[in-house]
Amino acid sequence: MQGRPRYGQYCPLSMAAEIMGTRWTLLILRELLEGSTSFNEISRGVPLMSRSLLSQRLKDLEAAGLLHHRDSGRGRTAAYELTEAGRALGGVVRSIAEWGQEWIDTEPSLDDVDTDFLMWDMRRNVRRPPNFPERFVVHFHFPDAAEKKTDHWLVMKTDEVDLCYIDPGFEIDVSIEAPIKDMTRVWMGWHPLEEAIERGVILVDGPPRYTRSVRTWLGLSSVSGIRKRPPEMRLLVAGAHRTPAR
Repeated sequence: MQGRPRYGQYCPLSMAAEIMGTRWTLLILRELLEGSTSFNEISRGVPLMSRSLLSQRLKDLEAAGLLHHRDSGRGRTAAYELTEAGRALGGVVRSIAEWGQEWIDTEPSLDDVDTDFLMWDMRRNVRRPPNFPERFVVHFHFPDAAEKKTDHWLVMKTDEVDLCYIDPGFEIDVSIEAPIKDMTRVWMGWHPLEEAIERGVILVDGPPRYTRSVRTWLGLSSVSGIRKRPPEMRLLVAGAHRTPAR
């Protein structure tokens, strides 16, 4: 892999670290493990990463034998698929995420929340209940987000969920308004959704038949069920509040 650190040890841990220890690599693997297959889908999961660097990292992972790149031809979108070795990393990536959820004080990271990634992550877990309209539209409004990132729409269908950054023009079934930090805290399981709604921190507007079950169809982050260690035991990552360089 280009720019890959060499530790000069036969230890399996050092050899694995040579493949996965480069910047962004674990996050790219996360996206592939979560089901992203196209370049654009993977890019939406790492929005602060330059597309040129993403292209290079994907080539590196292919060279390492962790993914296949299939060119569909005729102008179709190329697809990236994990190999058996790549899929075997699922438990490793999941364990690292769970450790971070439990042990790291992530509150400083809320100083600069990536709204695009938050919505892309939410898109993964929301599910349209079978008794809801065939097309169920939720409008999210973050009044304190950066310009042009205050509004997002999730369009849930029977077998897919679309994330829109521009009003798709469909009738809105439910509107959710919240400060971006509070939405992130709830999504990550750091603050109860019901309490945030009761206190008026998160405003949910729509027919009661939809809003009553918001916890069910909204879902939460895949690591939200892991309880954080008490504040005095958590690790503070230096520079966690800064936006990473591309």
